[in-house]
Amino acid sequence: MTSWSSRYTFPDWSDCEKVKERADALPDMIHVPFEQSVEDVALQGWEDNWIAKAEYTGPRLQEPKIDFVYNWVNGSQLELKSTMHPYEINSSLNDPDGIWVSSHGTNRYREWDELRYSMRSVEKYAGSFMNRIQILVNAFQEPSKADMSSKMSKQRPQWLRGKSRKVQVLSQEEFFGPEERNCLPSFDSLTIENQLYNTKSETDRLFALSDDMILGKPHTAADLYSPLFGHTMSFKDNAYNTLKPPTQADADRFGEKPFLIYTSWLLNRRFGARKRKGQVHFGHSLSRSIAREAITSFPRPALRSAYQRFRGETGFQLYSWYVMFHYTMERHREALLWSYIMLRSDQNDDGYLDWKERKKILDELAEGMGNQTPEQYRNRTYYRVGELLEKAGLQSPKVNTEILWTAMDGPIMIKNLDCDAFDTEDCLAPGFSMPSSDTAARTPVFSSAAIFDRIARESPRCGDCLVKLILNRSRSGLGPLLPDIGKKSKQRATVVKALMKYQYTIVQPDAAFYMVTDAEQAEHTLVKPYLKHGKKVGQICLNDDVVTEDEGELQKLRNVMSKFFEGLLPEPSSFEK
Repeated sequence: MTSWSSRYTFPDWSDCEKVKERADALPDMIHVPFEQSVEDVALQGWEDNWIAKAEYTGPRLQEPKIDFVYNWVNGSQLELKSTMHPYEINSSLNDPDGIWVSSHGTNRYREWDELRYSMRSVEKYAGSFMNRIQILVNAFQEPSKADMSSKMSKQRPQWLRGKSRKVQVLSQEEFFGPEERNCLPSFDSLTIENQLYNTKSETDRLFALSDDMILGKPHTAADLYSPLFGHTMSFKDNAYNTLKPPTQADADRFGEKPFLIYTSWLLNRRFGARKRKGQVHFGHSLSRSIAREAITSFPRPALRSAYQRFRGETGFQLYSWYVMFHYTMERHREALLWSYIMLRSDQNDDGYLDWKERKKILDELAEGMGNQTPEQYRNRTYYRVGELLEKAGLQSPKVNTEILWTAMDGPIMIKNLDCDAFDTEDCLAPGFSMPSSDTAARTPVFSSAAIFDRIARESPRCGDCLVKLILNRSRSGLGPLLPDIGKKSKQRATVVKALMKYQYTIVQPDAAFYMVTDAEQAEHTLVKPYLKHGKKVGQICLNDDVVTEDEGELQKLRNVMSKFFEGLLPEPSSFEK
């Protein structure tokens, strides 16, 4: 992380042009070996039994610490407007009539003082496990004085106290990567979010919020992350499955859809085609190390994102939350398939599945298919999250208690998946079930790498069913997919590290989303339910959807929002002056 200096100057335009040239020379995606992915993972001894059997037999664990990270901008500040204006004029989004320049930031950059109250809610409802708050801001150029050259400052809430160990205000220049800094400043939230993993901390875990998000109830760390079940994720019902390169018509679609469509296309090419749901618009629980891997696994899209100063300049952009969440889930699934085909089943590590090894797979599939259906035979670990956490000495969730799935139940892709028609010949390789297929000579289709790629990427449903049927050999845990603990202990440890790293939990969030339009609507949907009738939800998101420019109407809304915020969170936080 780079130290802040008031003598900093924004990069020259030509510096960013070089970044564009560099981006065009990069590949769209790369594959990170699991051995490399888990270099930052250290096992404590209890993890193998946990992953294999979903039983916790280790010591009492410490509650994790989590950073709360805000992407914040005060768009009302005149100095920021002046700093931003030259970049607006030179943006590809600018039009001859100046309509875009005059309108694009009205809602996005309007300041309602939400950050003050959001931070109050974090201290009040998550203070016990909060590591620190990081506020990510823009730098701006101060007006020149007659006898002095201009200098740089970074935005900072006026009500925020001075230096605090618990709060950091970080300008983009302090956490963007060395190459990405050449295209600063950025006013595009996606560009900034794609650099979140560069924020330095003692903990890998963070909870990313916008300032319009407020906690409404006491949380435990497990509402966001736990050592046993990983990060919590929540999704909408709408899903994306882009099978062809996105078009201009896709780029012209409303809101976040162009970025979801584009990132779906990238994920399909990397992990195989499937429908992937969009994430909910609330806070996002993340791992910095996974975020780094997810973003940098798509080198060209990631660097192209860095030179977009305003959202939509090139039509498409890597969508941070969508790629991070689905990358996590896909890598967990991929680790299971890699473990089973490449390590467990290829017993002699020669890269080829001979008849003896194929017969073992067929026998294990038959055993899994011979048991009751997985929905009846397998224990549902997601029903026991609180119980298992308490066994490890950890608090159970208080807010996100409607748990839909955990990675300890297997990949989310296998939930409600019908595998009655699973066929080894179609899914694994032609002739897979026949000993005579390779008696005369080895055939490339039985290469363990070829079969792994087939079920991991080319035919993802086949891989999903393989995992589901093999897991059905045991009541709980992921043990049937792991390498032999005696013969392949080192390889097994690598798999366990990967499965611990990519753990996740799917929850139905206790949250409410509001599009704030005017004073009367805010009074009816916010003030009355929450202040007069005592309504409580775990998270509240308040999206600015105000269209009026009438100052009188805006002042009415400010008054209502102030009443709502003060009524909900009247006690100042320790971060305020």
